[in-house]
Amino acid sequence: MQPFNLPLFLTIEENSTKDLIAKLGREFSNIESKKIMVFTSKGIYEKFKRGIDRLLNDYKRISIFYVEDSTYDIAVEVAKRISIEEYEIVIGFGGGKILDTAKYASYVSKKKYVAIPTTLSNDGVASPIAVLKTYEGKSKSFGCKSPDGIIIDTNIIKDAPNTLLMAGIGDTVSNYTALYDWKLESKHKGIHPNDFAYLLSDTALNMLLFSREEHIRNENFIKQLAQSLVLSGLAMDIAGNSRPCSGSEHLFSHSLDEHYNIDAPHGLKVALGSIASCILQDRSYEPIVTFLKRYNVNILPEKLGVSKEVFVDAWLKAQDTRPDRFSVLNTLDLHEKHLEKIYDEITEVLR
Repeated sequence: MQPFNLPLFLTIEENSTKDLIAKLGREFSNIESKKIMVFTSKGIYEKFKRGIDRLLNDYKRISIFYVEDSTYDIAVEVAKRISIEEYEIVIGFGGGKILDTAKYASYVSKKKYVAIPTTLSNDGVASPIAVLKTYEGKSKSFGCKSPDGIIIDTNIIKDAPNTLLMAGIGDTVSNYTALYDWKLESKHKGIHPNDFAYLLSDTALNMLLFSREEHIRNENFIKQLAQSLVLSGLAMDIAGNSRPCSGSEHLFSHSLDEHYNIDAPHGLKVALGSIASCILQDRSYEPIVTFLKRYNVNILPEKLGVSKEVFVDAWLKAQDTRPDRFSVLNTLDLHEKHLEKIYDEITEVLR
């Protein structure tokens, strides 16, 4: 089994960011003497100005770093500052780009890291992976470690844009096809999946698929979504890679990112990829289509800006994005005509 790091603490409840320093003091000794760097954005600061200013006034050893772009160079450069100026705790407060920058900077500088997401758009909040831009603005996944603590304030999440919450749903749904691809790898290559990682990813998926909550802004549903995304992240930590939550559907999304400028959230792109992957895996997509429609998660290709031509080309190039990632694509000889039919079928079933 791969060595892994479980978070020291996890809080998912209303107003969990209230009295933040007191909460951190219960987890980290001598908190009053520790220097803390908070990663956020100017937009997030303006939105939560009153609470952040109160925190800065009450605790003088906090500094703020505004993340303007989530690049590898910026994360490493700030890591140097964290080390040289002897910060001991890093906090990420914001969306995925902010959290990934803070996560990687804390990893490089070997400091404690606490994630406080302002939305639940993907499973990166608890994962040991940071997605950062490298050359020419292209994104790359870097291994690091999971947060030492996660604080999810459901009141803050309730205020997040619908599209981002739906993206979080989509990212969890993608476990459906990712787990199948993982089993397929085992069958063809004899690499047995980590049972615990598989269980966590499957549990994360089923927690949402069988939810009885009717609205995505319902308190209980937000807690379920948060728990699902955290479980997915921990599954990746235990496995030592993204395998439990990333299969052919993610290769499709990576292909869109590498070859086309599709301005849609990651979670929605992988959800679209999952429907296509189900067809390629010769499995029913009905469970996930029914679930997505129930919560009005619109992943119509045209809605996401994915034309038939782009869809076909992205699938044809998908395997090349990660040649080492075995999936159903390794067992197929894809043709344009077949992919065009899949596009038409998906468009029809999602309307």
